[in-house]
Amino acid sequence: MRRALASLGVVICLALAPAPSQAQTIDALTSSAEAGDRAAQTQLGLRYLAGDGILQDYAAAARWFQQAAEAGDARAQNELGRLLFTGLGAKTDAPAALGWFEQAAVSGVPDYIFDLASALESTGSADMARVADLYARAAAENHVEAAVSLAVLYQNGLGVDQDLQEAVRLNEIGVTAGNARAQNNLGQLLARGQGVEQDYTRAAELFAAAANQGLRPAMANLGVLYENGFGVPQNTEQADALYRMSGGTEVAAQKENSDYQYDPRLAAPPSDAAGLEVLNKAARADDPVALFQVAWLLTQMPDPAFSDWVAAYQAFEKAAERGHGPSMANLSLMYFKGEGAPQDFVLGHMWMLMAKRAGTATPTLDQLFSSTATPEQVLTAQSRAGDMLIEQGAEIRP
Repeated sequence: MRRALASLGVVICLALAPAPSQAQTIDALTSSAEAGDRAAQTQLGLRYLAGDGILQDYAAAARWFQQAAEAGDARAQNELGRLLFTGLGAKTDAPAALGWFEQAAVSGVPDYIFDLASALESTGSADMARVADLYARAAAENHVEAAVSLAVLYQNGLGVDQDLQEAVRLNEIGVTAGNARAQNNLGQLLARGQGVEQDYTRAAELFAAAANQGLRPAMANLGVLYENGFGVPQNTEQADALYRMSGGTEVAAQKENSDYQYDPRLAAPPSDAAGLEVLNKAARADDPVALFQVAWLLTQMPDPAFSDWVAAYQAFEKAAERGHGPSMANLSLMYFKGEGAPQDFVLGHMWMLMAKRAGTATPTLDQLFSSTATPEQVLTAQSRAGDMLIEQGAEIRP
């Protein structure tokens, strides 16, 4: 085989779980939090973390989590650990993060035990026997990611005696739950015949399932099978396409122009000459809806020229500056992809935040680009978004 099959071990980047919407207003939560209410401090931190009812601000989230964590709230301790470990909202401080993870894990909540184990494992100098024990404790409480991580340890004999059959069993738990990492890792074991009878056909099915969830190592592994005709018909073109998709270069370029969303509140834009003339006239008068529709039509052309991308960018920008949410989302995408404007992850993330605040869903942006920007770029974007709202006269809480 030209390429080796790749398995996934520790989940190094701990996910920042969004907070569910709360009935309590930001003002009421803030008043309670400022009065020392630990639960309110945690909830307010979660609202800032998710941008739920307020502009997303990791630094503000960290400050509220800090207060609640020091008062003994396990959720706040764990969330503060995540922010410190990833460098979002505060300077990266792994020792402090591990300290908060340790305190949160005392509560016995499986999610917190898993986060502690993942953080310890990712440091590269942990007691792997303890890491395995922590994963096992969380897995015993039906924590799927913990079961998958424990499977990797059994596969490689880290912290436990190597046991490929146990690795297969644990990965099957993840596969049943639709976990992409488990699908990829079990596919690898099946392709190699490790701990289970070799089965290229099922391995290909599992790699495809994980690839469909966007897991790049699974794309590469499926490419290996297509290249060699193992479990699937040999197809070098399909293999090359999968290798390109898995390579991590220009993710957005793999998507169609349908990534640019249309405002569902609007009727379809005109397609006849007279209607387009009226639309363009309204756009020249800086009507935000007309600007949006003109820009969107430009992005949907079969092969837009560079001048078309620039015109679309300029129209989306004008509409976004006038408060049109879908224009903000599409402007964000243009910055992320570098279409019509130089690629800029800070401005892309800033306009994504503004779009969310305007009530526009951003599933494509979240899927493709939420983890692309560095922590420093994310914090800069949040700061710029706050500055923009202040310039617009909006009240921004510290």
